[in-house]
Amino acid sequence: MTQSKGVTRRTFLKGAGAAALGASATALASCQPAAPAAPAATAVPAAAATKAPVVLKGAKVNWLGGPWSFLPELDPVIDTFCNDWAKQNNVTLTFEREATNLNAKIQTAIETGSGANIIQLANPPATFAKSLADVTEVATFLGAEGGGYLPAGPFQCTSAGKWIAVPLGQHNWFINYRQDWLKEEGVDKFPDTWEEALALGKKLKAKGRPFGMTLSDKAGGDGNAAPYLILWAFGAKEFNPDGSLALDSKETIAALEFAIKLHNEAGDPGEVAYDDGANNAGFLAEKISMTANVNTIYLPALKNTPKVAAGMNHALPPKGPAGRFGACTLPWWGVLNHTKGADLDAAKDMIKQFFSMANMSKFYKAGQGYILPVLPKYESADIWPADPKLAIAKEMFKLALPAGYALPNQTKLSGLMQEKVMVGKLFSQACSTGNARAALDGVLKEINDLKLLS
Repeated sequence: MTQSKGVTRRTFLKGAGAAALGASATALASCQPAAPAAPAATAVPAAAATKAPVVLKGAKVNWLGGPWSFLPELDPVIDTFCNDWAKQNNVTLTFEREATNLNAKIQTAIETGSGANIIQLANPPATFAKSLADVTEVATFLGAEGGGYLPAGPFQCTSAGKWIAVPLGQHNWFINYRQDWLKEEGVDKFPDTWEEALALGKKLKAKGRPFGMTLSDKAGGDGNAAPYLILWAFGAKEFNPDGSLALDSKETIAALEFAIKLHNEAGDPGEVAYDDGANNAGFLAEKISMTANVNTIYLPALKNTPKVAAGMNHALPPKGPAGRFGACTLPWWGVLNHTKGADLDAAKDMIKQFFSMANMSKFYKAGQGYILPVLPKYESADIWPADPKLAIAKEMFKLALPAGYALPNQTKLSGLMQEKVMVGKLFSQACSTGNARAALDGVLKEINDLKLLS
């Protein structure tokens, strides 16, 4: 799947692998293009809290992160294990979940040097690099256990030759579609190419069943994924491997012009301003026939709108001129570097124990494909959804790429672009105005302004 200017998916695998150093306690876990297969015994042991060294007794760990509001079953998995670990090791552990003001609370902890020790976030850790402790030893241990991180792990979570965060996993965006409505058009499954999807979408929109892609900067999750499925498929990318911007290209214009056509001829008019819940709500209300999302449409549908669940399915993103691409974001845990002594040892050990395969498997399984691993040995583990309509998760976990993937590592600028949903804004502006060139010029100016912050 060739990218513009010679960057291929293989280049990403090779480049990200080179960014991970060694496999000793003082080096990064190696990231290989081809992951080793798991042992014959594929079941992961039941979750268990491992006792930490005696020196942890009396330590304090304050955990700060957002709730898993789209899949609340995940919060108890974290709480149960970590509270048990804390009890066994006589560590005082507190959880604080902040749904609306998380970034501000993290910033306060950084500025005051107090409060939170462990933070859970999906924004790129590169933007917090100066405030995060070195967790290379933890990541190296986990990488060795899991067969070496897939490239997205070290790409996002390493900086200046060390791990500054540990990836919790990856969110992968599938195509969610109404299979029953497609069959009314004589189509059994979602089209394999974007051009074929456009042709189908025209028919569906004519019947009041438009697509609902999140071509928007109002959604920190979907807006940082859905536009990339088109951008990369047309051979465009955000950066060159040397760190220079690559958006100003004929491939980007081609992607935007296609998106404008897709929006006008097949899309919901409101998709250019969707927030992260809008496409979920539209799909569940039977107002749209397709969107890019994780499994947080299907799982609620099973409980609340069984007609929608019965009629829908999932597919890989369509191919474009440059091939088929998936997009992912990587939530992570990191330790703020004001954490010292026994508190630092305890924070690292809690991450190490919870993220180990014996325990993290329960988290992945509870997510039913909502969060996928970044360690290849999980491919043969008992964590994958049993529901055939979610089987796509296993195909996606090695397909999806993170934003800025052509870089050797995520940079502060690429991280800021993700935080500000700049590619989502690019597509929103283009589709709203119908002018690809003007939208690109405007967003490039804003990105140049972001350079001053990086």
